[in-house]
Amino acid sequence: MPTLTLKVPTETAARLERLARERRVAKSVVVREALADKLSRQTVMPSLHDVMKHSLGVVDSGVRDLGHNPKHLAGFGRK
Repeated sequence: MPTLTLKVPTETAARLERLARERRVAKSVVVREALADKLSRQTVMPSLHDVMKHSLGVVDSGVRDLGHNPKHLAGFGRK
């Protein structure tokens, strides 16, 4: 299991120490449980591709070689 080292305020460390002592478990157990709980509640933002994938390829430019013909790409990316 990887090791994680972090700094916490003195009050947080004291609260963690008390809780671990009351539960008779290691501080690392309390921290792992709290971190797992927080991460399980975290929602993952979908990527732009995920949001737009239903629309990809829907628009037809009418030009068959638009993406690879140099004459269509002249000036592309310049202001």
